[in-house]
Amino acid sequence: MNRSRVLVLGGLLTAALITPAMPALADQEHFEHHENNGKHKGWEKSTGKKFDEHDRRNYRHPDPRFSHRDTRHDYRGHHNKAEIHQDFKNVRSARKEVSDSRTELRKDYTELRNDRTELRRDLRNGASKAEILKDRQEIKGDLKEIHGDRIDLRNDQAKLDGTRRELRSDLHKR
Repeated sequence: MNRSRVLVLGGLLTAALITPAMPALADQEHFEHHENNGKHKGWEKSTGKKFDEHDRRNYRHPDPRFSHRDTRHDYRGHHNKAEIHQDFKNVRSARKEVSDSRTELRKDYTELRNDRTELRRDLRNGASKAEILKDRQEIKGDLKEIHGDRIDLRNDQAKLDGTRRELRSDLHKR
């Protein structure tokens, strides 16, 4: 093939590859020219924010027009009273007790699940009756523990509700 045929075939190949992309290129050009659409965007023609998001001009002095505090329900100055301070401590300790009760209950449930899988395994493998009886006794003990832990959790939650009510009433007293 001579040089002219190679150039013609190369041009046809290039045209075949570029032709499908022409509409996309034309649309992009169209929107570039009409970016503003007649709306005033200030001196800066970018579409981003006019000011930085982390603008620190009003960092130390907020606008006093927007800082109205509702002082009837504002208890920020009353936490230094000894009674209220003790109420907060009681609420914190009651929350801790509820959390501890929940973790203990969760541990008992996992222990029950493990004992049940052990009993199932013993039944499948044909273990002795004494071994199976021992596993069943462990499951029964786990269920009793779970029952006791659920009662403890319920009591701890009631205590937490009571301490919260007491704190709320002390805060509303003034």
